[in-house]
Amino acid sequence: MVRDILLIKQTSLGDVVHATAAIRSVRLAYPKARIAVLTSTTAADVLNPSEDIDDLLTFDRYRVKANWWRRPLWTIGHISKTIKQVRRTRFDIAIDLQGSWKTVIFLWAARTQNRFVKGRWWFAKRFHQPKLHAVDEMEGVLMLSGIDPQQHHPVLTLKDEDREKAASLLAELPINKRKLAIFCPTTRWPTKNWPLQNYLALAEKLKDHFYVVFTGSPDDKAVIDKWIATTSPSKVKNLAGSLSLREFFALMSSADLVVTGDSLPMHAASAFGRPLVALFGPTDEALVGPRSKNSFVLRADVNCVRCYRRRSCEKDCISAISIEAVSSAIQKVGA
Repeated sequence: MVRDILLIKQTSLGDVVHATAAIRSVRLAYPKARIAVLTSTTAADVLNPSEDIDDLLTFDRYRVKANWWRRPLWTIGHISKTIKQVRRTRFDIAIDLQGSWKTVIFLWAARTQNRFVKGRWWFAKRFHQPKLHAVDEMEGVLMLSGIDPQQHHPVLTLKDEDREKAASLLAELPINKRKLAIFCPTTRWPTKNWPLQNYLALAEKLKDHFYVVFTGSPDDKAVIDKWIATTSPSKVKNLAGSLSLREFFALMSSADLVVTGDSLPMHAASAFGRPLVALFGPTDEALVGPRSKNSFVLRADVNCVRCYRRRSCEKDCISAISIEAVSSAIQKVGA
């Protein structure tokens, strides 16, 4: 009988959203098992709350990455502490859904005879099909462990207090009888960002039917504010830096339209089944694109080779997507 299961998935936030499908499949396969999930500290709120998880363990991956050479003793101590957390339970199955060296060390440390990993790592049964969609590749790891995947789309759970905060924010906006559009213009890769002035021009084009809310990180707030100030600030609202991750999810669940690049907002919109136009440049939509039925992937026809360059790209594929093409795609998703 399978009683205890360990699942490992640390980063990035969008990847952790993808993993919620696999986690649900494990819960459906073993409804009475105790499931522990090890994720990164920054991704904890993606999985909390979740009816599929009994124990949520965290590893401060990004702090280790930033400070390992400045604070080596703290780094060693934190890794050791996390390993001790993992080893408190003897697991019947341990599955690494990420397969990087920063995750496989905990898979190897787990007290279990049954280890499964995404990738080509030693000392575990492994599944490596990098040309599959991220969700499908994780399903391959599950099948290797004997689990039949039953959930093929990401799932996110909301807290009541986050729904209430989002509802309160919406009540303060002059939406009137218009629909709510959420524009998420920035990602961690400059090459994934459709020009902000295009988002603003699109907002102007949609103003009779949609009230547009911009979201982003605290670092994005000043940049978006500056661009909005050059147009008509009363027509849109900038909430960049104003929402917690959970509040952002709650707001996203209410959206009538989402326009964004390849980033966390795309995965969240897909998980909630919101009408979504996803703008792609250097990354491959076949590997990470949205899985929801009312989503539309848009990229410019510039013979893009999916270069995966983060900082700059000679073709600048994302900028070649026209406002008219996005507007047409919005109609196709039924927004």
